[in-house]
Amino acid sequence: MRSIRRPAVTLSLVLVLVMVASLVASAQSTSKSLSTNFTLVNLATGSNLVNIQYYKQDGTQWRPSESETMPSQGSQLIRRQYDDSQLTSGSGSVVVGGSGPMGAVVQIQTRSGTATRAAYSGVSSGAAKANVPYVARKLVSASGEVNSQMIIQNTGTTATTAEVEMISAATGASVYKKTGISIPAGASFTYDLNTETNVPAGFFGSAVVTAGSGGQVAVVSNLFSGSDTLQTYNAFTSTSQEWLAPLFTSRLSNSLSTPIAVQNLSGVQIPINGISVSCVKDPSSPGSNFSMQNKAAVGNTATYFFNPVTDNTIPGGWFGACRITTTGYDTVAFVQMRVVSGAQAGAYEAIKGDGTKTKVVVPLYAKRLGNGFASVVTIQNLSKTSAANVTLKYTGASGLPANCTATINATIPASGSLQQNHRIESGAQSVPQIGNGCYGTIVVESTNSAPIDGIVQLTDISGLAGDTFQVHNAFAID
Repeated sequence: MRSIRRPAVTLSLVLVLVMVASLVASAQSTSKSLSTNFTLVNLATGSNLVNIQYYKQDGTQWRPSESETMPSQGSQLIRRQYDDSQLTSGSGSVVVGGSGPMGAVVQIQTRSGTATRAAYSGVSSGAAKANVPYVARKLVSASGEVNSQMIIQNTGTTATTAEVEMISAATGASVYKKTGISIPAGASFTYDLNTETNVPAGFFGSAVVTAGSGGQVAVVSNLFSGSDTLQTYNAFTSTSQEWLAPLFTSRLSNSLSTPIAVQNLSGVQIPINGISVSCVKDPSSPGSNFSMQNKAAVGNTATYFFNPVTDNTIPGGWFGACRITTTGYDTVAFVQMRVVSGAQAGAYEAIKGDGTKTKVVVPLYAKRLGNGFASVVTIQNLSKTSAANVTLKYTGASGLPANCTATINATIPASGSLQQNHRIESGAQSVPQIGNGCYGTIVVESTNSAPIDGIVQLTDISGLAGDTFQVHNAFAID
């Protein structure tokens, strides 16, 4: 493989690019044929020259590299692996370099049959260690058997090794450590727990992925439930003592609930009531603000779950935003989104509470497209004390009508969130300023310097069978 000089800013995208069913027979947590596409968004104020490199899992070049220019902030570049004639069937990874900052969203999906879909945001760098709050092997659940894949990408420029340690949520003890995983530079390794016989059936807990000396990795977790459901999220490479969940729901009428998983990485046990979750309701939600704490001690590297699906002490029919505080204890947290009755699910990483960014870029919004595609955008106010006055600038894609572009002003209460629901045409969270059939980008700016961030749901309103639910984090910038 010839050497290719990378621009100064890089993103690592771990892509699951399986294009024919026969290649998935050994991938084992799912028998489905999965494909991907990814969207790059320019976060720079000017043009951005990007270079895209594709790697097979053995580290060889998968297809010739590409170079393109994104002309302005918010402009997009979309690559669909399923119709790229230069890619052979299989799985691998991507490294994107740019002359300026950018974001990336990867969508994973079936192309035929009952739907399975998920999404995640690309990462800008790797780390010596990555923490995965929730993994499982052959776990029996109400949604079917649960199995995890961890896709580990070497983000360095030389080969590295990696090891993965599994920790039981039930006991807090180490269950198994897989060592000696060899990964070429830029390439990825898929560790499928369904085939790992050293981990007992029924296991659920957390995992810690550690690179060899001097190495760096990025990790994406695929969590499969039953025959169709998939949740995908990035592992965590840094900790905090305060996290925000922009959207928390509890047993809504459509059965949507959002369990929160908090992994203890403090080095010591977190005592009972050491994790506090304070929730601020959406203005249109019934009920009132409430809080909850952990009811059991949490061992180091173990995970505690706040689960409104099964915990009826959490108010039902409620939705809003939650702040997770673990004063004195370093943690990470992520949120599952489960439509229990419809076997649909997604996941997103909780947002660090100490963020200072005042602008958020949403790579893609879509309002009631003809193919059923529609998005929901949630913007989080990170401030505990001040409301955030925000301006949302919708820009429709080239060639679309004028009603696909609009500017909307709103106020988000302290620790609260604002939801822009492009699935619906009327109601408290609807966006009547944007027409049906519109799609494009959104740039959200806090005009009073309150820090903001957000998440994006990508959904289907056509009634397509299977799991059509995807969630990813938005991109906060200065």
